[in-house]
Amino acid sequence: MQYKDALRTLQKNDLKRLYLIAGEEKFLTDKFFRALIHKLLPENSNENSQTSISKFDDTVSINSIIEACSTLPFFNKQNIILVHNNNLLKDKKSKTAENREKQLLSLLANIPDFTTLILETDEKPDKRRKIYKAIDKYGCVVETNPIRAYNISEWLNDKFREMHKRPDTQAYHYLLSTIGLMQKISLGFLDKELDKLSLYTDKQIITKNDLINILSGLPEISVFALAEAVGNKNVKEALFLLEKEKNAGANLIKILVILTRHINQLWKIKYYLLQGLSKQTIARNIGLVPFIAEKLMNQAQHFDIKSLRTAIVNFADADYKIKSGQDTPILFEDIIIRLCEN
Repeated sequence: MQYKDALRTLQKNDLKRLYLIAGEEKFLTDKFFRALIHKLLPENSNENSQTSISKFDDTVSINSIIEACSTLPFFNKQNIILVHNNNLLKDKKSKTAENREKQLLSLLANIPDFTTLILETDEKPDKRRKIYKAIDKYGCVVETNPIRAYNISEWLNDKFREMHKRPDTQAYHYLLSTIGLMQKISLGFLDKELDKLSLYTDKQIITKNDLINILSGLPEISVFALAEAVGNKNVKEALFLLEKEKNAGANLIKILVILTRHINQLWKIKYYLLQGLSKQTIARNIGLVPFIAEKLMNQAQHFDIKSLRTAIVNFADADYKIKSGQDTPILFEDIIIRLCEN
């Protein structure tokens, strides 16, 4: 069950005795866990709720989990057992491991009425495993998978509603374009950055300038205009912005990562365009919302596929030279000029 669907079941008070929260996105994992605890212990404050939870890590034994689940609660109406463990759902080929798995399967099928067992892993579980199937049968599996640029719109809309603010069209497109440059999206970090808007302005409508002022510390924000200039083959603007970044003390590796990602996207799009794929298919293949993908398609038309591929190789060579101390003042400029003039 996806995170959003699992939250809806909580809102309907459809509670289980057994949960598996599985996925790499820690922000969503923590948010679901807090919502679940609020439902299980509605009369307690957050601080008191935490003291009512028995927590175990990956060093815990199956016997300890069974004992914790089977022990009658003394100070609360129920036991809440949280086990953060990446090993429980992994296949281990030994007689001892098989016996432990049988014990765990028996527990999962017979969780006491006074216990809620919450298993948590930040890895993608193997759905073929008996343990996974047992949890899915007797409890609830909550998937907290990483959010990508192409499916972050729903999360952003929820976040802005929570803040009682709304970005105008230009600001929203700018934000999505910037997120599209991110190598990995951290919802926790993005959540905190957007919270700054509430302190920055009382306005309900958020503008592009508001976002630039608040998020200016993000490398993707400051390098966004540079990537756009390169994509549009505006070599004069690109060199000016590159010099501006350098004078501001920007990290060259971060600039390199963002530029490489941008050019790599253009290269993929150019390849798909030459294959005759539709705009919708291209957007889905590169993992971007359609209007962002369409903008990149327009940029890709400015280049031939060989020039884009050469630029990616040159950026990789630049990465090696910077990290090995061979950087020269004209390293980036040379790559950008050659790419934009071809």
